[in-house]
Parts: sequence; C-alpha cells; structure tokens
Amino acid sequence: MREMRNYRDYLIEGLSDFEEAISYLQTELEEYQKDGNSAALYYGFSAAVEGQGGAREFARKTHCNPQGVAQAMSNKDETLIANIIAQLPATQCETSETETEKLQAVET
Repeated sequence: MREMRNYRDYLIEGLSDFEEAISYLQTELEEYQKDGNSAALYYGFSAAVEGQGGAREFARKTHCNPQGVAQAMSNKDETLIANIIAQLPATQCETSETETEKLQAVET
C-alpha cells in the first residue's frame, strides 16, 4: 500500500531546489499583495526556508541577514517577510545578468 505524505512535507521537498524556492516566494509575495493573506505568506516562506535547510542556510544562499530571517520566522512578521522576499529578485537578476554576459561572450 502506498504511504501518504502531508502537503507541507511535499512542499518542503519541492522547495529544496533553490531556483524553485525563489520563484515560489515571488509568487507568494504577489498573491499576498493582492489578497493580504499573511498566514499564507508565512506558510510559504517558512516552507521555503525549511526546504533550503533552515534560516541560516537560506540567508547564506540569498545574501540576507540571518537574524532578519530568523526574526521573520519566529514573529510571523508579514512585513519583514515581504521585505525579505522583495529583495530576492535583485539577487536573481545579478545571477541572470552574469549568465547572459557569459552566453554573449561565447556567441561572439
């Protein structure tokens, strides 16, 4: 018989991929800005942080302040969570620009 898992475990496993976690968080932020559902924002953020190995590892990978990430998690502070997520695209854009420059150099 097939063993069932709960959704949170499934989500955390899926968010262990860094790019997937960033994309998911960006979508969560957009939804929060539309509907103001702070519980959903916290749920998604905490799952992404856990999927990345915890607050310290998430902060290291995203170049965020580890204390800020831990504080957002412990206080369930949606304003702080939204600010952390809003800063994430800048990290991704820097990576994307570097990759684009490398591709252009190879093509020429």
